Amino acid sequence: MTWSTRPASAERVAATMKGFEKELAALERQKPSLDEVVAALQAGAATRQAVLSSTIVYGLSDLSPAEGEEIAASWSRLPVAFKAQVLRGLNDASESLFELNFRAIAHLCLSDSSSLVRAAAIDLLWFDESPETMQRFMQLADDEDGSVRASALTGLGRFLLLGEYGGIAADQAGAAQQIALRLHSDEQQPVSVRRRALEALANSSHPQVEGLIRAAYAQGSHEMKIGAIFAMGRTCNPIWGDALLEELASEDQESIYEAIAACGQLGLKQALPRIGALAQSNDGEIQLAAIAALGEIGGRRALDLLSELAEAADDDDVAEAIDVALDGAAFSFGLSAPVGVYGDG
Repeated sequence: MTWSTRPASAERVAATMKGFEKELAALERQKPSLDEVVAALQAGAATRQAVLSSTIVYGLSDLSPAEGEEIAASWSRLPVAFKAQVLRGLNDASESLFELNFRAIAHLCLSDSSSLVRAAAIDLLWFDESPETMQRFMQLADDEDGSVRASALTGLGRFLLLGEYGGIAADQAGAAQQIALRLHSDEQQPVSVRRRALEALANSSHPQVEGLIRAAYAQGSHEMKIGAIFAMGRTCNPIWGDALLEELASEDQESIYEAIAACGQLGLKQALPRIGALAQSNDGEIQLAAIAALGEIGGRRALDLLSELAEAADDDDVAEAIDVALDGAAFSFGLSAPVGVYGDG
């Protein structure tokens, strides 16, 4: 089961990487020519290639303005489904190969005639904090398609958080807040749009945020309630502790997943016993979320729980997640992993 707020799975990213890693030695990291990239795209579309070739991945990275213009015509003739697939594949690759930069191709696709492609392009800009990208997201928050509006609002949430730390001008942050507030308050909008607007607003200190979360949690649809749980964590406000502890005991897996993540963001130590149990869940995504939350919460008890999990781990992905969480928990506790004597905490 996969939910919309969950990141790309480790399995999907691994599959994307595995598909072209054998070609990297031959490429020697030299950027393919545009003719080679276009040919690879056309071949991939014709054969309905499931995994992107390294020629496509490396060839679409770091496009210059001139290269972007040159490839635009060929790109526009590709099938919509394949274009969206390429963007998703580039997104997966960017999570592992940090030297890649798909900003140019993503910005090109923000104006695509297909809403599927526009939404995928927004997701591909997860790393971009430029004023230009923020402005495009603000425009796309009023896109004709609801899925694009929802994706744009998710992207704007990142900029609202930047505004809290002075990373963008106050007037820009205020304008983005007003867009999110307007769309959340508009009951004619799809629930998915209103939910993403609330989640974005939760990254800000806007005075209406607490009341909007309470209303969505108490009176909203299931989807809006899930958004409210997500938003609780983004506020970094401990007032949501009791509600989150209740959700950890929910019978709804999506509520549990979001509550785990929110508890981690809040550093909610009262949640450690339940999250420790969930770290042994048969649901792989619940399990990995719980392990990550233990690392975020930190402290002696979290370190104990993670150490116990490490001893029993028989899955590579789980073991790796535990190692990362141990590092995080140890750092918050003023120690260096691997941990021996924990002290008090």
